[in-house]
Amino acid sequence: MLTKREFLRCAGAGLALPWLESLAPALGGTVAADAKAKPARCVFIHIPFGVNMWRWFPKAFGPGADLGATLAPLQHLVDKVTVFSGLRQKNSGGHGESGLFLTGNPNFGGGKLPLTGNTISVDQHIAAARGHETSIPSLVLSVAGGQDTVSWDASGTAMYGLCDLPLIYEKLFGSPQVLARGQRHQSILNVVGGKMQRVSQHLGKEDQRRLSQYADAVASVDAQLVRDRAYYEGEAQKFAATAPGLALNANKLDNIGREAYIDTLYDLAALSLQSDRTRIITIESPFSQGTAIFNYYPDLLPKGQKGQMIWHQSGHSLSVSNEADTPLDAEYLANIDRYWVGKLARFLDRLAAIDHEGASLLDHTVVMFGSGMSWGNHNPDHLPLLIAGGTKLGIRHQGHVGYNDHAPADAQRPKTNASDLLRTISEVCGVPAPGFGESTRVIDELLA
Repeated sequence: MLTKREFLRCAGAGLALPWLESLAPALGGTVAADAKAKPARCVFIHIPFGVNMWRWFPKAFGPGADLGATLAPLQHLVDKVTVFSGLRQKNSGGHGESGLFLTGNPNFGGGKLPLTGNTISVDQHIAAARGHETSIPSLVLSVAGGQDTVSWDASGTAMYGLCDLPLIYEKLFGSPQVLARGQRHQSILNVVGGKMQRVSQHLGKEDQRRLSQYADAVASVDAQLVRDRAYYEGEAQKFAATAPGLALNANKLDNIGREAYIDTLYDLAALSLQSDRTRIITIESPFSQGTAIFNYYPDLLPKGQKGQMIWHQSGHSLSVSNEADTPLDAEYLANIDRYWVGKLARFLDRLAAIDHEGASLLDHTVVMFGSGMSWGNHNPDHLPLLIAGGTKLGIRHQGHVGYNDHAPADAQRPKTNASDLLRTISEVCGVPAPGFGESTRVIDELLA
C-alpha cells in the first residue's frame, strides 16, 4: 500500500494533469484530505515588479540559514520561514504579473488574462471549497483597490480589492450604520417573502419551482443578515476592543499617512483571522508605477542622494550584469525591499503573539509573500518567493531551499515551479489541486 508521500510523488512525477475540479473529491488519503478536518488559514501577499535580485536570496541553504540583509527582519522567525530559490512561472512577469501570481495560468500570452481554463486564483479555489466555514469566504485587500488585485474567480474576472479602511473595518466588525442597513434589508426581504407566497398560489408547477428556488436564495440572505447582526452586536465587540490603535483615518494617503495606512491594513487582516471572520486573505501591495506616494520613497533614498528616485524607474535601470554598475538604483531598491519585508515581519509577529489551540495563530496560518517577476525587466525566472507559518498545518520549514538550476550541487530534487508551491498550499489547507497552473507535484519535502 502506498504511503501518502509516495502517492503524491508518483501522481505528479512527470505528468501535468489537466485542471479538472471533478478530480478533487476522488483524492482521498492525500494531504488535502488529512487537513480538511481542521481549520486552516492562508494569506497571500504580493509585491509587484520584482526586487533587487542581487541582495534578496540568502547565500547559504538549509534550516536556520542566515537570511541576509534584505530578509533580516525575518531572521528571528527563521525556523518558521522557507525562502525559495529557482522557482519559475511560465509567461509570468510583465504587466500581466498580477493575473498570474496566484493562478499560474500557462495559457497567458500577455496583455489580458484569457477567459480560458484554470483562470481561478488559488485563494478563490480554496475559498470555493472552504469559504463557507466562515461568514466572509475570503477577504481581498488592495492598496490601490478595485481591479488592482491578485485574486481572480473561475471565469478569470478580477475580485474587487478593498482599500477603504473604515469600510473594511465595518465589514469585519460592523457599526451603527451597518446595523441600520441590515435592519432595513431584513424588512425589505420580509415584504418580498410575503408577496412571493401570495404570487405562488397563482402559478404553474414549473414557475412555482423557480419561485421556490428564488425564495430559498432570499431566505439564505435573510439568515446571513440575522447572523451578521448577532455577531456585530456581540462577539465582534470583543475583537473591536482589542484594536484601539487602528488608524482608520489614514485613508488620505500622503507621505505621513503611508505608514499608518499600511500598518492598519495589515492589522485588519490579522484581526480578521483572529476573529475567524475569514481564513483566506490576499493583499495586493501598490504597483511601482501606481499610487503616487509609493512611486517615491524619500525616506529610503541612498545615503547622500538628494534628487528624486522612482521605484519603477530604478527597477528597470538596475543592472543584471553587475550590481556595481548601478549602485544608487541597487541601494534604493534594496531599501524598498527591506521596507516591505519589515511590514511582513510585523504582520507575522502579530500572528505569532496570538494564542490559538495551544500554539500561535501563525502556526495555524500559512503566509506566502513575494513577487511574480524577479528583475524589473519582467523576468519570470528565479522568482523571489517565501512562505511563513503553517507548522500546525503540516509545513516543515527549510530556511532556504533551492530548485532547478539554483539548487545546491548535492541536491537531487525533481523539477519544481511556482504552481507546485500554490498547489502545496492548497493541499495543506485541505483542498486538492491536481494540475493547478503548471503544477506536476506537491512539494512533499515541505511537509512534516
